[in-house]
Order: sequence, then C-alpha cells, then structure tokens
Amino acid sequence: MRIWQQAMIRAARSSKAKSIMESWAPASSLARRFVAGFDLSEALRSCGRLRDEGLRASLYYLGEYVSDQNRIRHTVERKKAAARALAEDGFDVHLSVEPTQIGQLVSRETLWANAEAIARTVAESSRRRPGDGFDALMLNMDDVPLVDVTLSLYRHLIDFGLPAALTLQAYLRRTESDLAPLISRAARIRLVKGAFAAGPEVAFTRPEGIRDSYLRLSRRMLSRDARTAGFYPIFATHDGGLVEEIIGIADDAGWSREAYEFEMLYGVRREYQRSLQRRGLRVRVYAPFGEDWWPYAVRRIGESPGNAQLLLRALLPG
Repeated sequence: MRIWQQAMIRAARSSKAKSIMESWAPASSLARRFVAGFDLSEALRSCGRLRDEGLRASLYYLGEYVSDQNRIRHTVERKKAAARALAEDGFDVHLSVEPTQIGQLVSRETLWANAEAIARTVAESSRRRPGDGFDALMLNMDDVPLVDVTLSLYRHLIDFGLPAALTLQAYLRRTESDLAPLISRAARIRLVKGAFAAGPEVAFTRPEGIRDSYLRLSRRMLSRDARTAGFYPIFATHDGGLVEEIIGIADDAGWSREAYEFEMLYGVRREYQRSLQRRGLRVRVYAPFGEDWWPYAVRRIGESPGNAQLLLRALLPG
C-alpha cells in the first residue's frame, strides 16, 4: 500500500498531470465522484441536500501547494465568501483549509495573516447565523514536514480567541504526545488515519498498526477527563468496525451523542452516513468544491489500491 500511496502522492503534486487531467472532459468523472461542486453555488446546493438527510458539512475550497500570491489571495477570498454564504443559508460555518494553499510556501507571516483573516470571517459569520451550530476553521494536516507548522498555526489562532479546530493523524507515532495537551485545552480535534507515506521511524506503516493507533487515540479522546474538559472529538473514518467500537467506548464513558461526531468524505459510503444519522449520531461530510480537483481526487484514490479502478475509468472512458 505504501508504494501505491507514494505513486498517487507524486501524481497529486505533478503540475503536468494536473493540467492534463483537469482539462480532459472524460476525467471529470473523478471530480464528480469526490467533489461537491465546481463553484460555491453548486457546493451550497450539495450542502442543502446533505442537510435534508440530517447530515452536516465541512466545505473545503480546493487547492494546495500554492506559491503564487494572486492564487493565494483568490483562495483566501473564496474561503471567506464560503463562510459568509454558509451563514446566510443557515448552515454550520465550518470550513477546512490546507496551510499550503494559503501561504505556507511563502512565509510564516503570510500563512498566519491569511489564516487569521479566514478565521475572523468564520467568527463574524457565525454571529450572524441564526441558531446553534459547530462553527470553525478546521486545519487539515499534511505530511510529516508540515506537522509542526500546522500545530504552531493552530496554537496561534486559539491564542487570539479564534474558532480553530485541528486534524491529527493516527499513523504518526508522535500523535499521542501531540494530543495530550490539546485534550486539557478543550480543543476540537478531527482524527484521521492519515493518507501520506512515511517511514517506520516516524509512522505506523501496516494497516493493523494504524488501526490500533486510531483506536488507542480514540479512547484518549473519549476519556472522562476529556469529557469533563469540554473536549470535542471528531472521528474521520469510513471503517465500520472502528465506528462501532468508538460508539461503544463513548457510551461506556457517558458521552452524549451530541458531544462528538463522525466525519466522512463526500461521495464515500453515502448510505452508511445516512444509517449512522438515523441512529442519532452526528455525521459531518467533508465537501470539497472548486475546479482545482486533481490533487484531491488522486489522493483519495491513493488511500486504497482498490480504488485503482476509479482512475482507470477516468483514463479509459467507455
């Protein structure tokens, strides 16, 4: 699996592959599989359909590894526009962001200023939205060299009183120590398995090791101490076995089903998402939108060698 992941990550970062695939009409089947819309209006309609099914959304304007200042400014404005539009339509003002799309490749100052601007817009939009909800700027986590950058950005936003949330990756050995201080600070943490390749010195590389780590971290996130502190756990997984174990742990520890949530990808296991919602569980759908879909879609394919058929259908239509 590691070889497959590495190949797909290289494809995601290839500007040549991106240019070819995003301009080739038959390949758009990949986008339609995983992307909630090519523009904000389409994405909001997708959010509406999710809401009709009792599901929440986290909007993500696509794009990553951006160094061009004009593109960075455009991305920041798109995210701010999404925050305002979500509030106007009565949705949770919940946005996801990649540090590499808003200035990390330029400078720390650029990254921090842009993240602050988006988070402030989330906060302002949240105050205008009627009703209660989970409003936050969720920081996505990239591969190993960017972990400390993202943790530092998260702490910066929180220190300014801004509504930030953070993603941690179960496949990294360091995550247990990263998580501990966040629990006591009543953080909002999204736990993912991790879609990046890394060596055994820093990561669990076998599926069973990653799964064991995910479950171990989940127990920490659902401890009585975490509940008392006001910690908010978000479990991003499509692994049905893990989901059931997590529900059992939460029930045993006395967690209300409104005090934590599951998150799944747009277009993946849709009926399962609905079935969890019908059981009274909170389910959020990670809903990317925009035309810059190639890096995102191919990374999703890279999460499992079994997804190769999706890529083949795009390359060999008909």
